[in-house]
Amino acid sequence: MLEILSHQYLKNFLRDQSINWEHIYSFGRIISKCIENNSTYLINSEIFSSHDWLPPILISLFLKEEDSTFILSEAKINFLREFQIDSLKNLGFNLILKNDQLIFGDHHVRLITIQDLLNDPNFLNLRNHRIVYSGVEDIKQDLKNHFSITLVKKDWTKNFKEFELINQKFIKVYDYFKKKFFMRRVLGNSYINLDEKEISFFLNFFHENSFFSDKFLSVNKALSQGWACWVKLNDTNLDWNLYLQPIDELSQIKEFFLNNKFVFLSALRKDNFFQMYLKKHSLDIDLVINFKSNFEEKKILLYIPSKQLLPNNPLFTNSILDKCKKLILFRKGLTLVLSDDIDLKNNLATELASNYGKRVLLETIPSHNNEILCSSYDWWIMNSHLIQIPDQIIVPLLPIPNMSEPINAITVSHKKKLSQDWFREFFLPQARMKLERSIAPLRRNSGKLIILDGRANKRNWGRLLLKNIQPSKKINYMLPFD
Repeated sequence: MLEILSHQYLKNFLRDQSINWEHIYSFGRIISKCIENNSTYLINSEIFSSHDWLPPILISLFLKEEDSTFILSEAKINFLREFQIDSLKNLGFNLILKNDQLIFGDHHVRLITIQDLLNDPNFLNLRNHRIVYSGVEDIKQDLKNHFSITLVKKDWTKNFKEFELINQKFIKVYDYFKKKFFMRRVLGNSYINLDEKEISFFLNFFHENSFFSDKFLSVNKALSQGWACWVKLNDTNLDWNLYLQPIDELSQIKEFFLNNKFVFLSALRKDNFFQMYLKKHSLDIDLVINFKSNFEEKKILLYIPSKQLLPNNPLFTNSILDKCKKLILFRKGLTLVLSDDIDLKNNLATELASNYGKRVLLETIPSHNNEILCSSYDWWIMNSHLIQIPDQIIVPLLPIPNMSEPINAITVSHKKKLSQDWFREFFLPQARMKLERSIAPLRRNSGKLIILDGRANKRNWGRLLLKNIQPSKKINYMLPFD
């Protein structure tokens, strides 16, 4: 019944709208069916980067007379407030919008960001609640941002007279470890990995002094749960900060997923990562569906020069600089150069700027059409919606996570202890998802993707990453490169 009724409402709504997505009715039927039969679906589509998919979901949630929660970005919540709520009211829905809650006579629909939901102390108490969760492609980073704890020097003291003795005691502990950590520092690396004795000391220290502050209490809980922890040194102030982060972020809210009913929406073309993420925790999805977006999908032109050097070759950086200069020569349109290696990224930007001047940008939004943008993968993913589609994307290094990042090193160590394949279960899925998100715009203009990392052809996992770039067409040469 909900499927038929929501289809009728959607049909009436679209008469006065300029939404051009041929799958909108099918999407609406799938959503209403999922909501009505209490199933859990995962729907993948690049349409979720737009606003065209919002009306079918809202209509189904409005018609289903039970409380529900719609998780979406702040930008989309603002769009709904300004442009769509009034249009939906014109269909005959009697609702009041108050504090981002759409209130009906016998139920309400809450609009909320994932950040605000996680900050709600009562969200884990939800039971058998219908939740539409958009943006699940960012779930790992969102959970990481939420659960991460940073303990800085000022957190060790309180500016009250009654805490004067305790402050002196805590500062002695802080200064003792400051001397110890700086003596142990390796040149060029500001991170310090803690040994078992240091972790044991902190575990006991924060357990005994958890009364001191909410931050101490949080650190105590994190350490007792076996979270990853490390130290970062600050050369400017000659102090140190303690960082804590769960090795498995999803385990912190597994109960939330077990106790409620979900429609998961991923803006990836095909989100295998999220399925695997849930499966590891025995969280089942009843149905996975992929929808085409509202643009004509074109083949990415994939170029991988022969005889590429491996990143550990001493000549690799110079080779990459030379190849990038040739690939940019005489090119029109935006060229994007992606690297998560900070030194390589900065070297490329500097060297290219010596040839092309102000056309070269380092993680800055371009203002012209013929510029060269150097950035990390994360910066590009975060800002790509503000930037024109590149004519070509050059990948000097595939986005394999860096072992110099403490959380990566600790996670790998943890997985080795469990005899797990840390590379294929941890590194490779993240690299695949990051690469997929970075190159997705090229399917709109059949842009070129040039991979200069020799591992793409010389490693089995590299060839697997290439195989997953779809749809694509390999090209054998690029003038004047060859």
